[in-house]
Amino acid sequence: YSSFYQMVMTRFMKLFLSLAAVSCHCGLAQELQVSYTTELQSDFKQGSNWVNLLRLDFTHSLGKHTTLQASTISTARTRIESLADDFQTFSNIEEENHPLALATLGVQQQFGHSSLFFGIRNLNEDYFTSPATSLFTNSSCGIFPTLSADYQIANYPVASVGLHYELQFIRWSLQASVYNGKGYYRFAGKENVFRFCPQQDGILSVTSLNYQHHDSNYHVGFALHSGMYMDYEEGTPEKTEKERRKIIWGYAEQRLAPGLHALLQGSFQSGASRGCKSYAGAGLTWQCGKTEGGLFTDYARFSPSYEWASEFTWKIPCSGNGFIQPTLHFIQQAGARYLIGLLRFSYVLPTT
Repeated sequence: YSSFYQMVMTRFMKLFLSLAAVSCHCGLAQELQVSYTTELQSDFKQGSNWVNLLRLDFTHSLGKHTTLQASTISTARTRIESLADDFQTFSNIEEENHPLALATLGVQQQFGHSSLFFGIRNLNEDYFTSPATSLFTNSSCGIFPTLSADYQIANYPVASVGLHYELQFIRWSLQASVYNGKGYYRFAGKENVFRFCPQQDGILSVTSLNYQHHDSNYHVGFALHSGMYMDYEEGTPEKTEKERRKIIWGYAEQRLAPGLHALLQGSFQSGASRGCKSYAGAGLTWQCGKTEGGLFTDYARFSPSYEWASEFTWKIPCSGNGFIQPTLHFIQQAGARYLIGLLRFSYVLPTT
């Protein structure tokens, strides 16, 4: 079964590269975008860290309704350990040093109001990406810890083989995805990103129903994971325990006034004995001219502990396609407190 799957994926890669070559030769529409984000971190004592993220996004039109998509990420940091031993990860770009990893690689087909993507993909491409949520730098706003903390799923910086479907109307939209139950970043070896092994890794399915109206956003979703349970403290799956877990979440970005939004989040995992059992967050975002600020606080219940995380951030556009974002994080656990400051700079260089 494994060798057959590897053969299928090898042929898929050859077809992918062949289609890219044909589209280049035929002069079909293509686009390349380069995004670079760098971040200086400090604990206001003696600790500091320098974090970097480079992302390349490449698209090719293969016809009127078919698109070839590929994205890569490269991460680097100067400090091996994080400045805070937090459960939720205060920086959503900080990761171990990875010279090159895939974020997406596949083909998307458009069918009227719907689209279907097949290939390599991760959750961060499609879920928890609404405007107010995307402002904050803590990882829990990017994906709730009830979903990300317990399993090694296709969450930044790893990805996995999957299918992603979207149905889009003016106000309503539906998203549904199926992934290999564990994410990877390597290009070769047993733990490669093209691996699809439900017996060992399990299966992850995600569904989200979204509604937009008068500059407000509402989202309700659930996920099912069938596979090995991850020991949160040790970071390794327990070989003797195989379970099916249900994760339910919802969040809303309610417009209170022009440029002012309230953000409410909540999530619960059924049957969790370890990891993150429940999560809730609330905040405000506001626009002042071309700048945007936000204040957010969340509570995550882990077993056998908990964590409060608060963030104050301000995003200032600069240099056309760039921005500077100073941020302050305050994190409190049962036996520890952390105060972390970030200074993030990001720039997007679009090229065609």
